[in-house]
Amino acid sequence: MTVDLRDSRIAEVCRRYGVAELSVFGSVARGDDTDESDVDLLYVLAPDSALGFEIVDLRDDLEKIVGRRVDLVPKSRLKWVIRDRVLAEARVLYAA
Repeated sequence: MTVDLRDSRIAEVCRRYGVAELSVFGSVARGDDTDESDVDLLYVLAPDSALGFEIVDLRDDLEKIVGRRVDLVPKSRLKWVIRDRVLAEARVLYAA
């Protein structure tokens, strides 16, 4: 089951929260997701942006758009053991 991530509302949400780049990785990016799969999203904030508790609002807004649970991961906090694999399979959805 694939998820359509071409919705223009994703860009609107990214701009609203100061996200400079948003990429999908994991099973959705590989195309082997199931109905139970969450959507793994990697994000980079714009230099002048900061998210506190608004990260929950960002996640909620993205979940409404994609219709699935979303896992937001800051690109700067990728663990070294998975970093290369995640970056290799990541597909950019939005870039400012």
